[in-house]
Amino acid sequence: MNPQEPLPVSETTSTLEPQKIGKFEASRMLVKESFNVLKQDKELIWFPVLSAIASLVILIVFAVRVFFSVMGGDVQMLNNYEQLDAVGYLVIFVYYLITFFITNYFLAGIYTIVHGRFGGNDLLFSDGIANANKHIGRIFTWSLISATVGIVLRIISNKSKILGKIVAMLFGAAWTILTYFSLPSLVIGERSIEESFKESAAIIRKTWGEVIIVNFGIGLFFGLITFFVVFVMLGIAVLVPSIKMFVFLGVLFVVYVIVLSVIYSTLGSIIKCALYEYATTGNIPQGFTPELIKGAVKAGK
Repeated sequence: MNPQEPLPVSETTSTLEPQKIGKFEASRMLVKESFNVLKQDKELIWFPVLSAIASLVILIVFAVRVFFSVMGGDVQMLNNYEQLDAVGYLVIFVYYLITFFITNYFLAGIYTIVHGRFGGNDLLFSDGIANANKHIGRIFTWSLISATVGIVLRIISNKSKILGKIVAMLFGAAWTILTYFSLPSLVIGERSIEESFKESAAIIRKTWGEVIIVNFGIGLFFGLITFFVVFVMLGIAVLVPSIKMFVFLGVLFVVYVIVLSVIYSTLGSIIKCALYEYATTGNIPQGFTPELIKGAVKAGK
């Protein structure tokens, strides 16, 4: 890539007070401004794409492995999938570990390039991979911890049809929230595993409500787009009721979901990196409206 000019801060919103920007509008603006970052560093798209491909391959391999080795190829066992023995849980744990590692590894590449962009540097895809390799030990350890938490929650959920699932859901949500900034802390902040957890928890304790609302707003924003697309496709299907049209729209929708998932994942990582940047340094990342970032997290300095 050739060096780009720094992303400009929006002149139309930079003078607004934080409370004057609605949560949904703030989420929409964050999506727009993070998309501007993506346009400058288009190679970011490759990280979630490669992550998704690798995760899909692992899913297929483990699904086949579990079906034939753990379930003995018995289709009826699919109805009793919750009644797993130690071997079954071990297989699932290994699957969790590998998929968490794949996801975290490629996320580390995204955080590296985005952090470089915020600092005025134009990094390449290879730079993201190099930094992920540099932190591969910590990434694996963090993935191991995440997999352990995941399998423990899975066991709790399977022990009770109702209570276990509720407890697992609540603890899972709490873990996800508390560790929201842990990976950026590991990769960008150069923190240890313990320090990254503490730093993430400290940031979340100050503004966990705002972070949740922002992420909910972003999800809602993309959800509304999907609703509109589905509405248009259903309208076309009604106006042109043919098998060929149904198949075409079905394929088109699958492609749309895949593309949207990749973009959503990438933009979400950019936004998380921007929030972490401000929370730990007090600096507004290039290209983001100060009121949006200040309204979501509190600076650490």
